[in-house]
Amino acid sequence: PGFTQEYYDIMYNNYAANLNIDGSGAVVAAPDTNTPGGSYYYHWMRDAGLSIKAWLDINNNDYNTVRPVLEGYANWVAKVQHKNDPNNIDVRIEPKFTIPDGEPYTGGWCRPQTDGPALRAMAMSKWGMLLKSTGNGDPNSVWEIVKFDMAWVTENWRQDGCDLWEEVRSNDFFFNRMAYIYSLNVAADFGDMLGQDTGAYRTVAEEIKGETQGHWRDGFLYESTNRPYDGAVIHSIATFGEYLFPPSSNEAAATIQVLAKAFCQEYPINQKEISAGKPGLLIGRYPGDSYAGGNPWQLLTAVLGELFYLGGQATYKDIERRGDFSLRYADYKDWISLLRLEETATAVDLAAAQVAAGDAVMTSLWGHVQDAGGRIDEQIDKHTGAQASAEGLTWSYANILHSLHARAAVQTLRESLRTQAV
Repeated sequence: PGFTQEYYDIMYNNYAANLNIDGSGAVVAAPDTNTPGGSYYYHWMRDAGLSIKAWLDINNNDYNTVRPVLEGYANWVAKVQHKNDPNNIDVRIEPKFTIPDGEPYTGGWCRPQTDGPALRAMAMSKWGMLLKSTGNGDPNSVWEIVKFDMAWVTENWRQDGCDLWEEVRSNDFFFNRMAYIYSLNVAADFGDMLGQDTGAYRTVAEEIKGETQGHWRDGFLYESTNRPYDGAVIHSIATFGEYLFPPSSNEAAATIQVLAKAFCQEYPINQKEISAGKPGLLIGRYPGDSYAGGNPWQLLTAVLGELFYLGGQATYKDIERRGDFSLRYADYKDWISLLRLEETATAVDLAAAQVAAGDAVMTSLWGHVQDAGGRIDEQIDKHTGAQASAEGLTWSYANILHSLHARAAVQTLRESLRTQAV
């Protein structure tokens, strides 16, 4: 969808340059010290946990490739999670830290940010499982890191905190809940490999899962009562949907439809491109956003593309098990509506349409980032379509590369099925 291998490689190298800064293990949010929101030259716990997960995924968990970054990150986490906190909160729920010393940021900020320890423990669990499965390093020392962060999660997951955009407060953010469910299960998988008792992690995950079902309301999944329409929900489904509201679900399709309509109306650039006959869509944080102009975000647009790819992958896996099949309307009604499929459509038609929708989104994104020489920023101006705000955002690289990695996986599966059919 526009992104060439050459461009992928440049983005990959730019991404790698933002990890393990000067060997400290820190993940810099962006090497930009002069953005509309001030300097981004800090280690945000959330951004880092998500970016480290993405680094493992796009490198297919190849030990030798990921080792320098992951060893550095593990050392960083072991250091910062025991820092004295100057802001009178638990240091495990601090939002960001200075680089390279790992001291908690002391300026005014939205605190606490309660998804941090879960995301950090999840990333560390994936590293620990890689160490254990390859017979390298010391997975037991990684378990101690995970256990310390997860102790906060299991005891305090209902605590009030800030959203991932650091603006509003709630004790019931969909993003945080989905992150907890996913991360607790990943940590339990790691603990099981080491023979640890992880029953409490799975029990709490199931409890949170039960309480999160209610976020499906009025035909879409809402983020919070004070910010219902939010691109964070798209990110949650794509990244954490393995245990609840998966990418292939009707709830995912219905939510895409609601948010796509909202963001189409929100951004003039979308209306302009639709009028010009260009497919795809740029999405952002939420309708009414005003930060740095309130624009589409690259990282969210990429994760929307990924959500479509993951839906297609799930459909192709169903075909792999069952062969092609007719779509029962009751089972696929929201996907049929979203992708405007014919009444006679089969699973093959659905999968092809899901992948095509992902390609349309990523092609639209490509049109707005292709002239920056591989640099990916935070936002896209909603009027001009030019990149804007923080330059070289790590989270943007992570999500674009992860989306393209998901596309490659679904393409491989599709080709395999075609070969089997010949």
